[in-house]
Amino acid sequence: MIRVVGGSFRGLKLRTLPGFATRPLLNQVREAIGNILQFQFEGAEVWDLFAGTGANGIEALSRGARRVLFVEKSGSAIRVIQDNLRGLPPEVAARATVIRGDAWEPEHLDGPGGDGAPEVPPDIVFVDPPYAMVEEDPVRSVHRIGAILHRTAPRGVVVFHFPDGVLDEDDFAGLGDVDLREWGSSGVALIRRAGTAPAVPQASVPPAQEPEA
Repeated sequence: MIRVVGGSFRGLKLRTLPGFATRPLLNQVREAIGNILQFQFEGAEVWDLFAGTGANGIEALSRGARRVLFVEKSGSAIRVIQDNLRGLPPEVAARATVIRGDAWEPEHLDGPGGDGAPEVPPDIVFVDPPYAMVEEDPVRSVHRIGAILHRTAPRGVVVFHFPDGVLDEDDFAGLGDVDLREWGSSGVALIRRAGTAPAVPQASVPPAQEPEA
């Protein structure tokens, strides 16, 4: 079961898409990431790329994000995201924009004014591609992550979810400050521009538990 794990809508159940290729982060891992980034959500510009169910972006809205842009290619997944957003108060759902497109190379993402308004550099970007896509070409995936990092705000962070064992710290060399975590069959890298990682102690990923239904 996927649910919101923090913020104003903690406990809200989210609809999932059976058989969808993008495996969403487990609730415990999203909670750990939420704790690490807890001071960055309030008022943040957030991108949820390969949005799937929209769980990451909705988590950000629950924790106070100013706006979330969901980018997804699958029409059926977009319908799931829209259904999940309808479970939020209208004034919160109004801070979300759902876009159908290539999440690896999202075209210009309009600012709040729309109609070609300047793109607002995101403070937090979730990148959660299908495992098979990363396994097929890990080096290219890291290169694409670098291009996304380049579009973030000066102290922005990219949260990259990938299959454990496919990439290690050496693969991210030269990309910036990388905090690499492991969870069962999943790897999570929190990537920031060089020299911008916070000096405060980081929350740890909780001990492994059985996968959630």
